Amino acid sequence: MMNKHVLLCSLGLSIALHAPASRAQTSAETPGAAEAEALTDKARQLYDEGLAALNQSRWAEAHASFLAAWRIKRHYQIASNLGVAELRLGKYRDAAEHLSWYLREAPATRVTQRQRAEVLLKEALAKVASITVKTEPEGAEVTVDGAEMGRTPLALPVFLEPGQHMIQVELDGYKPAQERIEPKAGDVVGMKLYLMRRDAEAPAAAGAPGTTGPRAASEPGPAGTTGPRVASEPGPATPPETTVVPPAERSWVPAIVLGAASVVGLGVGVGMTMASNNANDEARAQSRSIQGAGGQCIEPSTAFTVRCAELNRLGAKADGLGDAAFGSYVASGVSALAALTYALWPRRAATNSTEVSVLPNVDLHGSGIIVVGAW
Repeated sequence: MMNKHVLLCSLGLSIALHAPASRAQTSAETPGAAEAEALTDKARQLYDEGLAALNQSRWAEAHASFLAAWRIKRHYQIASNLGVAELRLGKYRDAAEHLSWYLREAPATRVTQRQRAEVLLKEALAKVASITVKTEPEGAEVTVDGAEMGRTPLALPVFLEPGQHMIQVELDGYKPAQERIEPKAGDVVGMKLYLMRRDAEAPAAAGAPGTTGPRAASEPGPAGTTGPRVASEPGPATPPETTVVPPAERSWVPAIVLGAASVVGLGVGVGMTMASNNANDEARAQSRSIQGAGGQCIEPSTAFTVRCAELNRLGAKADGLGDAAFGSYVASGVSALAALTYALWPRRAATNSTEVSVLPNVDLHGSGIIVVGAW
């Protein structure tokens, strides 16, 4: 599937900040007076340095300044810009963590900024695994590859790079528990680890020592045999003669119709995919044109309003065509499976003739087939 509106978000360099008064509508947001008072002087200085670097696309310098400010003061505006810099540097795990922190702490009134953060977080989550760790009982210390994550219940999921990781939980009075996992990029996993008290008794053995289950009793057979004696029973009475109706000759018309519908759905899917790719190419070209002219579409100036609206239209068109292509592929697969099932299904005795009607149903918002008949 196509990434929805990723182009729109990649044009902006920040999700939560307005520009200083000397610069109107940039990709960063300067805290208000009340928020600025909450930051220490040193954190504010580092934050301002990070903004300057961010607005000039100096990602490494911006990341260093924001990270230093973050270590002094954990503020949602610092988290948002730190996450943006990390995303641009390919630090997807860290970006997912700080953007998630922003969404948890930012006021609900920042509707637009939160929406942009959600789009950027989705981009980061496609590159990492999101693990929700729970324990029974709660309050256990969670470590991942030896690094402390906090105590359960954790406020946020644990974000991991693809590959092997060891998750361990410890709680006073309980035996430690651990789990080795190997998630892939984009995985969303929930896990719960159960801790046993150190003084818990081992469960009692199910059977007596030296036994593995009840003994099977058998009755000895007659001399010269090796197995138990089996009593013979009189055979069943001869059943009355019956007339067997041979299976009706199969009609291949439904299989042919379903196969044809599968081919049509496949063709429509390919066509929609090509059209969606073309729309994406146009959107990328429009995005490069806007960036080349010094514009952005997160909070566009008047000069770029029309061009950003066209970019939105192209993105929506690409998404719609992509959805239609996916629906066509699904309809093609369903038709092919139905044709195969009909061909291999056992024939029944002669009954009324088979009648099947297959009606394709494809439009821009999806596709499918309608099968009506009687077997």
